[in-house]
Amino acid sequence: MFDLERVTAELRRELGAVREGRAAARHAGLVAQLRLAGEVGVRDGTTTIRAEFDAPAPALRLGAELNALHGRGGLRSEVVTGGAGTLRYQVRVTAPGADLARATGLVDRTGRPVLGLPPAVVAAGPVVAAGVWRGALIARGRVVRPAGRVRLVVTCPGPAVVLALVGVARGLGVLAEPQETVTEHRVVVRDPESVESLLRSVGAPGVAEVLGRFPVVPRAATPADGSLQTVNARRAATAAAATTERVRAALRVLGDDVVPHLRETALLRLEHPSLSLAELGRLADPPLTKDTVAGRLRRLVRLAGVAGPDED
Repeated sequence: MFDLERVTAELRRELGAVREGRAAARHAGLVAQLRLAGEVGVRDGTTTIRAEFDAPAPALRLGAELNALHGRGGLRSEVVTGGAGTLRYQVRVTAPGADLARATGLVDRTGRPVLGLPPAVVAAGPVVAAGVWRGALIARGRVVRPAGRVRLVVTCPGPAVVLALVGVARGLGVLAEPQETVTEHRVVVRDPESVESLLRSVGAPGVAEVLGRFPVVPRAATPADGSLQTVNARRAATAAAATTERVRAALRVLGDDVVPHLRETALLRLEHPSLSLAELGRLADPPLTKDTVAGRLRRLVRLAGVAGPDED
């Protein structure tokens, strides 16, 4: 029998056992866990961090990782239990000042919370992207199998986090989709090739092997279509990366001679190089349509004389 809870627990155990030596990837995983499973804030001159898990091991690891990366061995964390019905484990950390909060990237220099995930984490490339998704799966990931299809689902605290995770997945060549229900915001990875690719990228080959033994769709139905979706996701990631480089070059050429609305859209593309044009438009203030974002980026690169095909 396919025990979803057991497979989910094994996924988190396998990911928790990964020994990542690269500090940037470790930081990305830490940030993802803090964003999805807790909160970071500055109150009365003190940084307060809380995160909640359904098992003690990730709570203990989070406290240790926060101390190792940003506490110089001097942070004190505590894990307390609670919850109605389901036992929960909450790690709590406090530190004087705002330095620790700013070090996570989830609080800006003025003390305000950062929307979604920090741009520096989202835009940092495949190694860091794997760290982001490792942390997201540990914090709020689970394996589901509706209608015979094995999927990975991550529950998010809001749409900005959903968009960030979708974009980061695209940077790994993985097709992830936003999904909103009456009660929660989610990111879903349903394509079989994307599920396997993501699990191997984040360090869970054992679970990838287990899921590979359970067919996710009828053999004659949609695997080809799923593969096509994955190819399209990779093409979109390549196009977005190319556009990002042209935008960066255009800003260098034009310098200060850029009208504000073009500069704002260009900076959005640089901060979120993996997001689609539609997703960039939803992050703009006020929101923009996909065509408006594309038009602004085209105008910018043409003003600078930077050659290259347009992003769809």
